[in-house]
Amino acid sequence: MVDALATPGIDVRWLRVGTVIFVETESYLYELTVTHPGHGLVTVNSSDPVLREAPLGQLVQSWVGKGLVMEIRFSNGTYQSPAVSSVAIKGRREDGTPWSYDVC
Repeated sequence: MVDALATPGIDVRWLRVGTVIFVETESYLYELTVTHPGHGLVTVNSSDPVLREAPLGQLVQSWVGKGLVMEIRFSNGTYQSPAVSSVAIKGRREDGTPWSYDVC
């Protein structure tokens, strides 16, 4: 079992396919859509021009949270983001109703 107090942020491996994670850093914005949670796979849309050609990646540590640095592995290399300043996620419940959450 994961100790929620010891691990800040969210673990992508526990989210549903299609859940969207909005990440803000001092320099860039990211929209990560979960495609295969068990492997930490996400599609990446970002304001960082480096990521225009690499839409599918794997979060190396699977954690996204304030103060953390995202490391995303792509087929052509690894990308490291600046420190995260805010995270919000949104998704749908089994019954189709929407939910959202701001990660502290």
